[in-house]
Amino acid sequence: MNLIGKLRRSFRTLVILLATFCLASIVISAYFLYTGYKQEMALVETTGQADCEDLKLLPYRSAELRTPKPIDPSRTDPTVLLFVESQYSQLGQDIIAILESSKFQYHMVIAPAKGDIPPLTDNGRGKYTIVIYENILKYVSMDSWNRELLEKYCVEYSVSIIGFHKANENSSPTIRLKGLPLQLYNNVALRDCTVNPQSPLLRITKAPRVEKGPLPGEDWTVFQFNHSTYQPVLLAELQPARPTPATLPRAALYATVIQDLGLHDGIQRVLFGNNLTFWLHKLIFIDAISFLSGKKLTLSLERYILVDIDDIFVGKEGTRMNINDVKVRPELGDTIPDTCGC
Repeated sequence: MNLIGKLRRSFRTLVILLATFCLASIVISAYFLYTGYKQEMALVETTGQADCEDLKLLPYRSAELRTPKPIDPSRTDPTVLLFVESQYSQLGQDIIAILESSKFQYHMVIAPAKGDIPPLTDNGRGKYTIVIYENILKYVSMDSWNRELLEKYCVEYSVSIIGFHKANENSSPTIRLKGLPLQLYNNVALRDCTVNPQSPLLRITKAPRVEKGPLPGEDWTVFQFNHSTYQPVLLAELQPARPTPATLPRAALYATVIQDLGLHDGIQRVLFGNNLTFWLHKLIFIDAISFLSGKKLTLSLERYILVDIDDIFVGKEGTRMNINDVKVRPELGDTIPDTCGC
């Protein structure tokens, strides 16, 4: 009996020790998990505050929420009027490729030197809902008669303008756009671009999207302005140790895509400081068409992933799918829509 009693007491002591150890382990684990969570949240909040502080440092007063001029597309046909430099210009072809792949109707015109424009109305109805200039300088250098006709049409029929400026080695360091309170600084090297979350035209593009690293090329154009009608859409920092225009004001971030809200002359515009080679420019371009057309020219937010079966079996070595590629799909689960921005 003494032996049995001793075993029972030993067993009871062992159970108590194990229970105490388990409780202590749970408390310690909970403490470290909570501490790690607080540190992670602090890091996220610090990063978010840093992004917001960068935006507050802008010389554009972007923190002020402003309402764009209302767009009424009911009096125009859902067609784009596209002015290109030539029939084979690279940027013009890129614009056409996006319009055609999106199944947007368009009418292409080679921009003449004097700025002659095709008929804009038919029986009191506007023929175009958006005007796109491959080279925004062709728009601002139009003769006064044609520019007045185009801008009168834009105001009366609620039509907007999208324009691009691609600098080259012969471009002047600074350009002031005629008739607009806007200054352009050319051939600038940029890095670490950020999408402005306050931009009203964003739809597919996610904000605040940050693209780290240098932007492709050193021929970017940045916009400087001192009017409440302008709002930056895409911002970036200067690359250090790279030449910049001597008159470029110092700032934390510079706008390379801007939106004119139509508060200056009643015409909304979106201007790009480069071509469509940079992938974020393509997304913002599609968003700009959607916003400026009053959603008449817009893409569905549904996304589909097409897998070419041939490439699984006969693709080139290095691109052919393997066992690990197949296994990673179920591991991703429902994270693909979030990653793709769907």
